[in-house]
Amino acid sequence: MATRRIILRGADIITPDRVITDGSLVLEDGRIAAVLQATPPLGGEEVLWVTGLIAPGLIDLHSDALEKEIRPRPSAAMPLGLALMEFDRKLAGHGICTVVHAVSFTETDGNARAHEEGEAIAVAIGQGASAFLVRHLVQARYEVTDMGAAPAVHGVIEAGLACMVSFMDHAPGGRQFKTVPAFVAYYTRALGLDGEIVGHLAKEKHRRRREEAVHLEAVVAEIAESARRHGVLLASHDDEAASHVAWARRLGATIAEFPVSMEAVAAARAAGLRVVMGAPNLLRGGSTSGNVSALEVFRRGLLDGLCSDYYPASLLHAVVDLVTRGHARLAEAFRLVTLHPAQALGMDAESGSLEPGKRADVVVIDRRKGVAVITRVFRAGDEIYVAGYQAEAACVAA
Repeated sequence: MATRRIILRGADIITPDRVITDGSLVLEDGRIAAVLQATPPLGGEEVLWVTGLIAPGLIDLHSDALEKEIRPRPSAAMPLGLALMEFDRKLAGHGICTVVHAVSFTETDGNARAHEEGEAIAVAIGQGASAFLVRHLVQARYEVTDMGAAPAVHGVIEAGLACMVSFMDHAPGGRQFKTVPAFVAYYTRALGLDGEIVGHLAKEKHRRRREEAVHLEAVVAEIAESARRHGVLLASHDDEAASHVAWARRLGATIAEFPVSMEAVAAARAAGLRVVMGAPNLLRGGSTSGNVSALEVFRRGLLDGLCSDYYPASLLHAVVDLVTRGHARLAEAFRLVTLHPAQALGMDAESGSLEPGKRADVVVIDRRKGVAVITRVFRAGDEIYVAGYQAEAACVAA
């Protein structure tokens, strides 16, 4: 089979620790062959002249936006296969080459529907891998007060469908929801559920946590042990206090998602957990729930990675915002959405940076009317996205 070489020329290349001005990125058979300051010797390659920046493909550690793709309105469910394929195309356009879907196995309306849906989504992602443009992974979100979800979570772990399990506790009284009214207000608004049903669920979660603590802990320990046995990562979620972090660390967690206080952030870092915050928090200038600011966490040198959370476009724009406002240099900012997430997932030997030998997951970024836009995306050397105004750019056979 003939070797295919593609050379990207004319843009600045973001490496792990610096930016190469007007460099050349050589892709060969799906891998990065060279990152050069000068033009390499030519001999039949495709040379793509691009402008702006050449960066590693973005890696999204936590996205729950698929839920909105499946249900654009609370009462309007789209076919799962259709939603996945359409969301896949959107992710490519946002420069995301690897996404971790945060799939909820949590009851929200008093029945086990979410358990079955979570399994169905995980199976569909696994079965559709060869048809997707980007790389799709699954994080199984387990609500610690919902023991009925445990069999489904065990199932996706044992079937090899999950790369991560996160432990959540949304019972009113701490972490994300300090009161029952706060819990009810969120779920009635976000999911269009009846307030009386959500209120009953909130009280039931609170009761379980108070009266069935020993049983809850045993179920969580079983899930954690299964995850460790199958090489599945563990993450905590919405830690508020150092005690929450210590609990997660004892289970084997290596990632702290969305800690809600600076106390929890500092405790997570001290315990060796990687701190991941939402890019929308940073881009908007704060949390929608009044939790700790992602920018403040970054300023204190405690932020390891950004994820898109509920808004995939935020991943790129939060990074650009950090640079534009003078909070970070390009290479430092891009590590938050490329190399550091790859390290958290144990994928950094293969992806996360533009270095020879790694997979050619590459994005080209330009500006249009002052806004950063993705103009080309390569996944393992295959071009999976090209913007209309870039499609007519010069492509010459040397």
